[in-house]
Amino acid sequence: MPPRCVRGGAAVIDAIDCSMPAFAPHPPLVFDESGTPLSTLYGDVFRSRAGAWEEARAVFVEGCALPQRWDELARDPSGASFTVLELGFGLGVNFLATLQAWRERSGPPARLHFFSVEAHPLGRHDLRRALDVLRAPPADVQRLLAGWPAALPGMHRVAFEADAVTLTLCFGDALALVPKLRLGADAFFLDGFAPARNPRMWDPALLRALGRLARPGATLATWSAAGAVREALAGAGFEVERVPGHGGKRHRLRARHAPRWRGARLPEPPPQWPARTALVIGAGLAGAATAAGFARRGWQVTVLEAAGGPLRGGSAQPLCADHLHLSPDDNPLARLSRAALEWRLSDPAMPVRAALGKLLVDADEREAASRATMLERLGFPESFARQLTPAEASDAAGLPLPRGGLWLPGCDAFDPTLPASGWLATPGVVLRTGSPVASLEPAPCGWLARGPDGRVLGEAAIAILANAGDAVRLAASGSLAMRRIRGQGTLVARERIGALRTVLSGSAYAAPLGDWILAGASYDDGESLEPSREVDAANLRRLARMIAGDAASWLEGARSGPVGHRFASADRMPVIGQLPDEPAALHDAPALLRNDRLPVPRAAGLYGAFAFGSRGLLWSALAAGLLPALVEGDPMPLEADLLRAVDPARFVKRMLRRRAAT
Repeated sequence: MPPRCVRGGAAVIDAIDCSMPAFAPHPPLVFDESGTPLSTLYGDVFRSRAGAWEEARAVFVEGCALPQRWDELARDPSGASFTVLELGFGLGVNFLATLQAWRERSGPPARLHFFSVEAHPLGRHDLRRALDVLRAPPADVQRLLAGWPAALPGMHRVAFEADAVTLTLCFGDALALVPKLRLGADAFFLDGFAPARNPRMWDPALLRALGRLARPGATLATWSAAGAVREALAGAGFEVERVPGHGGKRHRLRARHAPRWRGARLPEPPPQWPARTALVIGAGLAGAATAAGFARRGWQVTVLEAAGGPLRGGSAQPLCADHLHLSPDDNPLARLSRAALEWRLSDPAMPVRAALGKLLVDADEREAASRATMLERLGFPESFARQLTPAEASDAAGLPLPRGGLWLPGCDAFDPTLPASGWLATPGVVLRTGSPVASLEPAPCGWLARGPDGRVLGEAAIAILANAGDAVRLAASGSLAMRRIRGQGTLVARERIGALRTVLSGSAYAAPLGDWILAGASYDDGESLEPSREVDAANLRRLARMIAGDAASWLEGARSGPVGHRFASADRMPVIGQLPDEPAALHDAPALLRNDRLPVPRAAGLYGAFAFGSRGLLWSALAAGLLPALVEGDPMPLEADLLRAVDPARFVKRMLRRRAAT
């Protein structure tokens, strides 16, 4: 394709056509003779030469009438939050200008959600250079850069103003990503490169997808006044107005969503609760993390634990590790575990230290080649994942290894009591141990928990089942089936194996634990919680095969580690979300089976966070972020297909079909 000239400048750079990758980091910035940042992908300037901040304020903040909209919300008791959806984050100027306008407001909204879709994110260094040239507010730039994510597809959250303002960066192709968003937008910023240079960002199907996310009266603004854009917006239900442009442009557009008909359902309004109180059943990793997630938002949380203290059962481990999953097709498990790791890393209760890192040791040369091909296909940065040679892997591990492996430097393993003690000490959390819950009942206040003697243990507006294997009983669920998995670790004196300094995984698992190395863990259907010497020997044999060691010599002096039961769902994905109302679903079974679009009925105010299997640390962090957003009606921090993958109701229609066939 021949080069195109940069608009308004003398430099000539190459643009690309629509066949560009749907997601890829932006190549390094260049600057024209006036110091304006240029995109070498699109052959255009990132911001108007007439003034980036003036353009952002005039075209987008004022174009969407944000100050006036916020004044209106001050008179609306339900106006607790406001959501902006932007196409094209670029340098972040529109977000920073909106943040400044939000600070100048005199009343609600109390929370601002800013979602921005970007297919080609800049690197941190280039973003800093560009914002320095544009004289962006230093404190805001510092916070943005501190939270700037690696160039990985998915949704990434950066908090400002003590979490009152949330920037969610949606890295990926807008045409593919926007239909997966689950939010109700109050305003839209369309700030992609010109339609002639980046037609995907102005595709009529994409603009119709925006219309389906619009709340009543949502406003929209863009610097473009192209006739095709006006027509596409009108077709998406917007009343479009062409107004004088900014910085020498003749015209720009502003619009309001006012469709003459509504084919899709309106975005759900935020739920209203009689009180901001929650019961959490279970004080393992899931319950402790979820309780803290609600308490940080001002909820009063009571945690009921049957045992004499927290972190019993499957959570009673000396170490918990980040079991990140990668797959060549970047499947839902890979994307979910990646999102969960990001939530885990941003949790203030987590240990502040350099991560141990994790090495997935190659089984053979074929696996090494397969992993290298996978990384090349995915295009992940080396700061996230890298294939190591045997020499590099040995250096990372601190002991000689026969093969290389996949290096994940952001992963860690640590004592779970460190974050759990912080979670349970969060103001607003009350822990009651020795309180087994015999029944959970609907009540006028919401939900009421009773002990075996019928005594009321607690009541609250919502209840969250985070009690692993017992959750199915309390939920009275016929659709949720869980497998109980016995796990036993083995402790080996460190001097027998070597100075391991990272987490190893593959056919076995190993992690440094003081003077010991924790190996294992077994994965079987055994019922007994008594340690087994045979299991210890099997754990060490698997580790010896992986790192070419001598299992027999290790076994002498080794001792059994913790034994516990973990619980996993039929599809091995976690259960996080609002639980189904199965009696109502059975009543409506014929209609639900005829029409896949009908939503499964839900139990009002009843939620789940269980079936975490071997990924308790990651899924707990995910539940702590996802459940409060779901309960408060916030924009969802995950794409729709990932929400479905963890939805507690995902097995209901399978149950209905099974019953209909009998």
